[in-house]
Amino acid sequence: MKNQQLDDADFESLLQGIRPRLVGYLLSLTSSLAAAEDLAQETAVILWRKRAEFDPSGSFPAWAFRIAFLQVMNFRRKEGRRLSHELPGEETFRRLEAPDPGFVDIFSSASRDALLYCLGKMREAQRELLLRRYSDGTSLEELSLEEGTNPNALAQKIFRLKKGLFACLRKQGVVIKQL
Repeated sequence: MKNQQLDDADFESLLQGIRPRLVGYLLSLTSSLAAAEDLAQETAVILWRKRAEFDPSGSFPAWAFRIAFLQVMNFRRKEGRRLSHELPGEETFRRLEAPDPGFVDIFSSASRDALLYCLGKMREAQRELLLRRYSDGTSLEELSLEEGTNPNALAQKIFRLKKGLFACLRKQGVVIKQL
C-alpha cells in the first residue's frame, strides 16, 4: 500500500483522461476496434480494482498501458489464434528479462513493451535469429554455419531485420539513434 492515494474521483478523472489513448494503443496491438474497445473496458475494470496499488508519484499512463498490454496477451492466448504477427512466446520474455550486453541493452524498461510488440510482428525464425545473435551472443560465424550461408550474407540479413525492427520501434515512439 502506498503512503498517498488518490480519491476515487481523481482516479476516475485520470482513467477517463487516458481512455482515447488507451483505445488507440489497444487498436494498434489488435487491429480490431471492437477488440480494442472491449480490452479498454476490461483494462479499466482491472485498473479500478487495483487503484489502491497505484502510486500517485508514478506515471499513471505507463501503469495503465502495461496492464493493457497484459490484457492483450491474455486476449490472444484465450483466442488461441496463431497470427503471423503474434506476440513473442514465453522464451522470448525470459531472454529479454535479463538482457545480455548488446542488442537489448539499448532499450529502457519503458520501451520494453514496444520492443516485444515489434518482435512479435516478425516471423518466428527472424525473431529467433536476432535473439540468438544479440541476446544469447551467438557468433555470426556460428549462425552462418547453422543457416548454411556465408557470414557476409547473414550480416546483411541481420542488418535488414534490425532496420525493420527499428522502424517499427520508431512508429511506437521509441527513438533509436543508430543501427
